[in-house]
Amino acid sequence: MTKPMNWPLAVLIAIDQLGNAIAGGNPDATVSARCYYFSKVKANMFKYYWALLEVIINFTFSPIQGPDHCKHAFADEPDEEFYPGSDLTRAILGILVIIVCLPLSILLYLAVIIVPKWRYKGE
Repeated sequence: MTKPMNWPLAVLIAIDQLGNAIAGGNPDATVSARCYYFSKVKANMFKYYWALLEVIINFTFSPIQGPDHCKHAFADEPDEEFYPGSDLTRAILGILVIIVCLPLSILLYLAVIIVPKWRYKGE
């Protein structure tokens, strides 16, 4: 039997999946995994767009999870399908990532200053 996920993490992942679905992605996949997939795994004409979103997301979570958040998210979803979405849904995704990641990155960087034990220490 696997250990159940803690409640706050489960809620954050559910919100992430909701954002991905709103932005034309698979409702069972996360935005982070989707960005990694389309920037590194699947050749496509929007590779640099996905890479930019990946950089923003990785920067946001680096204080607590290290430099490769999106890569780890993708590795945690090995059997998921990823949908690129339309031009409109990709624009919505970009706006969502910026709106969410900007304040979240400030909070996470401040959090590791206030509570140093939360800081990523390497694997």
